[in-house]
Amino acid sequence: MISSSGDIFSEVIVRRKITPANIVVRVICGIIVFFLAALFVLGFFAALPGLFIFAVIIVVIIYFIIRFQKVEYEYIFTSGDLDFDQLSGDFRRKRKLSVTFESLEVLAPEGSHWLDGYGGDGGKTYDFSSRDKSKKRYVYVGSGNNGRIKVIFEPSEKMLQNMYNYSPSKVKIEG
Repeated sequence: MISSSGDIFSEVIVRRKITPANIVVRVICGIIVFFLAALFVLGFFAALPGLFIFAVIIVVIIYFIIRFQKVEYEYIFTSGDLDFDQLSGDFRRKRKLSVTFESLEVLAPEGSHWLDGYGGDGGKTYDFSSRDKSKKRYVYVGSGNNGRIKVIFEPSEKMLQNMYNYSPSKVKIEG
């Protein structure tokens, strides 16, 4: 999409897949809340009212722990700038990384032959994908402040086309 100012713009939101560790945390939180509810029903907090405030604080903390396990990544491509934001719990946004296509060496599908020369150089790798193996993942390889960086993400077809139109020699859409 081209905006009214002539910039190429596209954005994608990808939800991170729930991991077994997330499930374990949720089960433990559920057990704790169940235990506190049982103590409340049995009248334990009536005898010790100070502990009731402590229990309420624990329940609020558990609420936020569960909310922050919902993570989404937003990719924003604007005329050669690619930003990666993390949205946690539907209310917290944090810019995780910004890269430019001036520092881009290659952008290609994960596992393609275009990435063969960029293997074990010890650069920093960022994974902003859903971690779902059935989704098509792409790898951005470029230079950062401290050497080479690799970014794994899942752009939409529209975003890929906009990136290809911006830099056709560096963006490899086919495998």
